[in-house]
Amino acid sequence: MRQPEFRISPSFAVAVAMLAVIVTASLARADAAVALMKRVNAALRGNDRLNGAKVYTVAPGVVVLYGTVFDDKDRTLAERVAGGVPGVNQVVDNLRTKTGKWFTEEERINAQLQMNGFDDVQVRVVGPEIYLSGQVTGQSEKYRAANVVSSVYPNKQINNMIWVRPGSVF
Repeated sequence: MRQPEFRISPSFAVAVAMLAVIVTASLARADAAVALMKRVNAALRGNDRLNGAKVYTVAPGVVVLYGTVFDDKDRTLAERVAGGVPGVNQVVDNLRTKTGKWFTEEERINAQLQMNGFDDVQVRVVGPEIYLSGQVTGQSEKYRAANVVSSVYPNKQINNMIWVRPGSVF
C-alpha cells in the first residue's frame, strides 16, 4: 500500500514563516519592555524617597509611574529619575502623594466640623495624626470637636490644641 503524499503549499509555508517572524519580534519587544521596567525600578529603588513608586511599560520607551510617594517634590524626582533611564522616551505620572491624601482627609474633617458648628476650628493631618487648632467658647466644646473628628477617623491620634475662650456674658 502506498502512503499518501503530504505537500506543503507555498502560501502555507509563507504564512508559517511570517508567523514565526511576528512571534520572534513580539517576544523581543516583550523582553525589551521587561528589561526597561527592571532598569527603571532599579533606578527608583536607588533613592529611599521613592520606595513607594512603581513602574510598568505600555509601549516601547513609555513607562507609567504609579504608587505613592510623600509629596510633589518626590513625584517630580520620580519623573526625573525614570526619565533619565536609557531607553525611556516618555514618562506617564500616575503617582499619588501622601500629602494629597492628607489634604483630602482634612477636607472631609473640615466639612464635618462645619456641619457641627465649629467654624473657628482648623485641622491639619500629618500621617496618622490630626492636629486641631482654633478656638471655642467652652471646655465641653473643645471635647465635642475632638469627638466629631474621632467619628470621621477613629484610628488616628488627635492632638487637640484648641483654645477655650469664654464668650461674652452679655
